Amino acid sequence: MSEFDAEAYAWQAAAAINLPLNPAHLPGITMNLALAKRMAGLIEQVKLSPADEAAPVYVVRKMP
Repeated sequence: MSEFDAEAYAWQAAAAINLPLNPAHLPGITMNLALAKRMAGLIEQVKLSPADEAAPVYVVRKMP
């Protein structure tokens, strides 16, 4: 598997949705994409059993 290229991904994703990308914003975009990659890696390390499943609905409870 090749290494994740945040800058290339940013340009390709922007092009895919026809989003103009200001090159001045690229450092922040690539920093956040790299951070998201690291967070996803942590989540992927969590071992789940067949009994684990996602909650079907999230309901916000009103606080008194």
